[in-house]
Amino acid sequence: MRIPHSETVVIKPELIRLVRRVDSKKWQVHYKLENVKTWFRRSTDSTDIKEATKIAERIWMKATFDHEEGRPITSKKFKNVSDIVLQRLLDEIEAGTAKPSARDYVSAIKLYLVPFYGNYNIDGVKPAVISEFHIWRRNKVGRELSGSAQNNHNAALNLIFEEAIERGYMTAYERPQLKNTGGDSDRRAEFNQEELETLMASVPKFISDGRTLRTRMIRELLSIYVPFMAATGMRPGTEAEFLEWRHIDVEIRDGQPVLHFRLQKGKRGPRNFVAHNSCWLLLERLRQLSPDLSDMTLEAVLKKRVPKLLFRLSDGSVPDNWNKPFRQWLEDTELLNCPVTNKERSLYSLRHYYATQRLLESIPIHDLAEQMGTSVLMITKHYSHLTSLMKAKQFAGVVDETASSEAAQIKAIMAAQMANSNIMNLVQMGTGLIMPLVVQSAKLTDDFEHRLKTQQKRST
Repeated sequence: MRIPHSETVVIKPELIRLVRRVDSKKWQVHYKLENVKTWFRRSTDSTDIKEATKIAERIWMKATFDHEEGRPITSKKFKNVSDIVLQRLLDEIEAGTAKPSARDYVSAIKLYLVPFYGNYNIDGVKPAVISEFHIWRRNKVGRELSGSAQNNHNAALNLIFEEAIERGYMTAYERPQLKNTGGDSDRRAEFNQEELETLMASVPKFISDGRTLRTRMIRELLSIYVPFMAATGMRPGTEAEFLEWRHIDVEIRDGQPVLHFRLQKGKRGPRNFVAHNSCWLLLERLRQLSPDLSDMTLEAVLKKRVPKLLFRLSDGSVPDNWNKPFRQWLEDTELLNCPVTNKERSLYSLRHYYATQRLLESIPIHDLAEQMGTSVLMITKHYSHLTSLMKAKQFAGVVDETASSEAAQIKAIMAAQMANSNIMNLVQMGTGLIMPLVVQSAKLTDDFEHRLKTQQKRST
């Protein structure tokens, strides 16, 4: 097959050249400006080389003057520039070099920025247009996005503006001031213990209702992924997605083996945390589902530091998305909407469940913030409604059970002192495995044995 070649005439080395493709009679000028990395292209609309040369020089001179005086060199559609930024982000994600926020930027560009701004010239995005975008986005979503979500959109928009400025499609002076109309994040959608137990009880039906083998495989793995998120407080996707068996250490503390997770990626970069005791059951179930690990003991798998992802299907592949099957699961069990906040639940709601459980166990806020890879301010902001419940032990003996529903809730918490029992119950329901009481809590075991011995003495 013959490969066509274009004809090129250099007018100014490294600055101006005329190019005529094999399928065209007209000359096209390619030119470059100082401190601008991009080659610009325009048609001269001329078939005569002499006339095309004059036109090319005039185009280059005008562009040079415009650039020096701060005017855009050429105008480009918003979508064209956003495609360049989008591809760069996707390449970085695939290469594993992207920042944790890159996926949020990709989503913002695809779902919001391009659908609205796509046909605008990049230098035509003025403050009035941005105000229209805020109205459009609010109508699209049905509510005002949170300040955090709008910050992600603005960051992605700034990446596109920066690309346009660097390529000479707009000037720094023309870059519009962005705004954030979102309020402070309020209370998040959450689960209570009964709702999560209802969800886990529906696992067999949820799996069997899958139409294809792959769907059933994904749902089976999801039934472990969900209690894993609830037991660890990890961020779904950004942190759990890259977790491998080799990132788990076993440390001996007070004579007991303790799991230590080393997260490689997350919102705030790598971090380490001590895993809840129930994770032993979750890891054992994950090992059983992995054909290449099922012949090894859990101890051997952890000792060998296997460089394979925790959450992968039995065929070795990884689900494209956890959110869609989880939403379907919530819809099937009529648990999608949180009755407290009137918001839709998501996998992130499991992280809030974890935080709530640990706070109710009297874990200090500073320790919890470090464990979850967040700030004390964020913990305080989102869980201030638990303040009275966190002080439950201080109310012992003075709580009037008939005073209020909150008092009754405090009394119930005081009556259930088994360490981490709620999380352990969920995990045992999800895995079908049972952890001996002596492993869950040595102190509780001693107390239980003491009570049994006392009861036996009384009976004899």
